Amino acid sequence: MVAKKHTDKLNEIKKNIEQAHEYFIKNVNRFNDFMKFVFQTSLSSDDITKLDVLQKPAIEFNILEAMISRLRGEFAKQEPSIVARAADGVRIEELTPEFLQTLEIIEAHLREIFFDASNDALEYNIYSDLLAGGYSVVYVYTGYINELSFEQNIKVERVFDPTLTGFDPLARESHKGDGNYCFQLIPKSKEDFEEEFGKGSADNMKFERSSAVGDFNWSYLNQDQEIILVADYYCKKKKKEKIVKLSNGHTIVKKHYEEFLKLWGNQGFIEQAPVVIDERETIIETIDRYMVCEDKVLSHEETPYKFLPLVFIDGNSVVIRENEDGASMQMTRPFVYHAKGVQQLKNFSGQTVAAEIENMVQHKFMVAVESIPEDYADAYKNVQQASTLVYNAFYKDNPEQPLPPPREVQRTPTPDIVNMTFMGTDQVTQTILGTYDSILGTNDKQISGVAIQQGAMQSNAAAIPYLQGYIRGLNRVAQIVVDLIPKYYVTPRSLPVKAPDGKRSYQIINHPNNPNSVDFSYNPNSLQIKVEAGVSSAVQKQVALDQIIRMMQSSQLFAEFINTMGLETILDNMDIRGIEGLKAQAVQFMKQLEEQKAQQAQQGNPEETAMREQTEAIKEIEMAKIQQQQQKQEGELAIQAAKVANEKTLTDVKFMQIMAQINQNQTKLGIEQEKVDSENARTAIEQAMQHVQNLRKNVEDNHK
Repeated sequence: MVAKKHTDKLNEIKKNIEQAHEYFIKNVNRFNDFMKFVFQTSLSSDDITKLDVLQKPAIEFNILEAMISRLRGEFAKQEPSIVARAADGVRIEELTPEFLQTLEIIEAHLREIFFDASNDALEYNIYSDLLAGGYSVVYVYTGYINELSFEQNIKVERVFDPTLTGFDPLARESHKGDGNYCFQLIPKSKEDFEEEFGKGSADNMKFERSSAVGDFNWSYLNQDQEIILVADYYCKKKKKEKIVKLSNGHTIVKKHYEEFLKLWGNQGFIEQAPVVIDERETIIETIDRYMVCEDKVLSHEETPYKFLPLVFIDGNSVVIRENEDGASMQMTRPFVYHAKGVQQLKNFSGQTVAAEIENMVQHKFMVAVESIPEDYADAYKNVQQASTLVYNAFYKDNPEQPLPPPREVQRTPTPDIVNMTFMGTDQVTQTILGTYDSILGTNDKQISGVAIQQGAMQSNAAAIPYLQGYIRGLNRVAQIVVDLIPKYYVTPRSLPVKAPDGKRSYQIINHPNNPNSVDFSYNPNSLQIKVEAGVSSAVQKQVALDQIIRMMQSSQLFAEFINTMGLETILDNMDIRGIEGLKAQAVQFMKQLEEQKAQQAQQGNPEETAMREQTEAIKEIEMAKIQQQQQKQEGELAIQAAKVANEKTLTDVKFMQIMAQINQNQTKLGIEQEKVDSENARTAIEQAMQHVQNLRKNVEDNHK
């Protein structure tokens, strides 16, 4: 049962959802229109009606999908690079080898999440949405590994329909994570809804259009099927807190510090507890999740999320003001937004040509009906067949009434402007989109392959704003994942990782008895993730390889360097089958070469070798004496340093244990409060029912 303080928020939640939908409705319609225009048909129902009136064929010549498919093909070969680093202001003491190893594993795990083959082509589908629809939405969530597991994985997926999502209109960041709420609408049939939320839970649904927000309806009829919208709604809960900075470098909430001191004393630690050296006020944000429908709050839970889990991926939107007195609005634009008119022009000119061909005059003669002899009528009708045309010179053999002889009819040619327009729209479209290869449009017959490659690379520059929007969205997704990892990956387990060279493996984490294990109980605020566009398209790799070859030919020193140290770089810029195996073999090959060189360096003149060995032996004896003395001094210092380090480590361990206990207590208090609220609600209902029964009994007694 949902507590009353949450059910009372139903009207507020519904109002936020309806307002966000109304604010973004033009972008939603534009998304749907262009998706249909590019991938299904560029003819609307009105266009087909007009063509029918004009007696023109309803055919189309879609060239926009080819433009988008070219960019998607190039993007499919590109894998953005992920870099994990320490956040600004992290204490130097925290930059340990273990911390740096954790950064490396997190980076590899993010690479596996984003570019895993099991994520249903996440990045490809997002980029397709940006090019054809103008925006996309990604959902970050957690789910059990399988139906018999208690372990959860962090998952990232593109929402099924980006137009069924919404965000706070006051959000200003490109990912809209700075807004106060976000939501995803999930259509369910009435049968599925009642199966999930109980029989009769849909009895109060109206199943009609809402008059409040135009075309938005919480329940509606899809032909004969009754559909109910369930909103998966996330909102921020903000609370002012005082935080304190302790002498050990950690920062905690002030109210937790008082509890920390009590627990420190109860544990009987002889060390002095860390003292407060600074304090200030801050705002702590948490995320609440609601499931709501037309007339009720279906569920509520407090999530461990720090950020809103729905991430808006912006393509190349702009903020415009439709009129002087109007409010500023965000306008999302597909990549082919300005090419829609040219596509319609190409369709119109092509339809004109097709209509001309379809309605081409087949009759080549103009003749009076009376002139056609009855036996020769077929010869006039089927002019494609060779035949002799005979006609009557006089009407009914009356020499006083001569008949006009048949005349050939010259066909009017199609105006040249129609054909020129039809053929010229392709070039105009390329110019508008900025995706043409300008070097290929010249008349120079001596164009080199290098020039063609450069032109192909430059033609993709017009799509960079959409690639940058995709990268900004991935940065936000990575930030959310990094925050969730220490909250869900708390037990010993194996973690899938992907190295920069593409190799996949597994890393053991949180295992106290495994020397290769990595501890993942890090502070998310100490990490920063940056996603950058990678250079991995086929044309760019070929250009890089050509440059390396030319440099090797022009510089002997560079050629020697590449042959000894740069073999892996050459292989990175090659797209051939089995390239990953070649990279692994190249590493082994270079290692063998180094060993051979070392062996050859050791072999030389025997006399010189003997003298060198004797000299080295004398040096080693002298150095051994010096080292013994140094080791004695360093040993004494090490013992003292170890004592100090052990004391500090024990203090930090004790600190973390107490803070974990405090967090556990807070969680228990929250659960107990929820139980109290539920019990109060149940008691109130029972009392109300008892009151109704008493009234009914009194009424019955009065009647008696």
